[in-house]
Amino acid sequence: MMVDCPAGVTMKCRALCKGGPRISEVGFGAGPLRGLDWGPVNDETSVRAVHRALDAGVTHFDTADAYGNGHSERVLGRALEGRRARVVLATKGGWWYVDGAPFCDFSTIYLIRALQASLRCLRTDYIDLYYIHDPDTETIRRGGIFECLTRMKEAGTIRLAGVSIDTAEQGRLCIESGCVDVIQVYYSILDQRPDPVLFEAARDAGVGTVIKAPLARGLLSGKYRKDARFPSGDFREDWRMTGRLQRALDQVARVEALVGGRSPSLAHTALRFVLSHPDVSCVIPGAKTPEQAEANAAASAMGSLDEADVAALKTLYREMAGPIDAR
Repeated sequence: MMVDCPAGVTMKCRALCKGGPRISEVGFGAGPLRGLDWGPVNDETSVRAVHRALDAGVTHFDTADAYGNGHSERVLGRALEGRRARVVLATKGGWWYVDGAPFCDFSTIYLIRALQASLRCLRTDYIDLYYIHDPDTETIRRGGIFECLTRMKEAGTIRLAGVSIDTAEQGRLCIESGCVDVIQVYYSILDQRPDPVLFEAARDAGVGTVIKAPLARGLLSGKYRKDARFPSGDFREDWRMTGRLQRALDQVARVEALVGGRSPSLAHTALRFVLSHPDVSCVIPGAKTPEQAEANAAASAMGSLDEADVAALKTLYREMAGPIDAR
């Protein structure tokens, strides 16, 4: 992996992990390219979004086979055709949907087959970073996923091994395995659970930390309102109907009152907060339009938030009633 950040752009770069490549500190989360529960999506627009991100200096792209049962991977593979060598490409395996219902399988035979399918969808013969996708704690404890990742690395089909996790305990178990190069974890203004214990453990072990849902699945974009309505099947409509959206937006309003004018948008402030942490390797906000991709990338040039603002946001988080679950 000889990828590095391109010259002539304002994107900053960081090491992905100990001994790993340097990548853009703002990556591209391709989850929204699946459509479905993320609302309507146009594949041509998605391709243009990927190209706009590349032009802005983004070199890290993240997807998963479960995102639209391969749809996100296929769109991303098409968009990166002819440009594959310029990026560090990550995908995940372990989940799938059958008749709209999710199921998981973390057996070695399933994951190897899933990896082969991802290679075809992404039009590549290797994956730079392959994650086991949100395994439960007991699966992590059993350790079979680590043996599987090691086997994939030895075969040359993946270069780096990772696990996408939910809790600090899961992260600790992955780090202690000695088989993981990168963990992917939730971290945002509204969910600061990894800081400091998990981040410190990862840093000490040379394990990279890639941040998923830094905008709390759009809650920190500044565009949601309590009276918003979403299409049937959109996860945000489920949040609204259960009152979860209203409770979350009450917390967002407190964030806006505290640091609302620090950046051109609340989303930029949210990304800058995450990037202010020195143990973060990369942040992967989602995007499905060129405008969103360009706006996300622009956060890098704005630099970290002032230390006083970071401290104030950490204090506010401690005062609020627990983290917002961005799943």
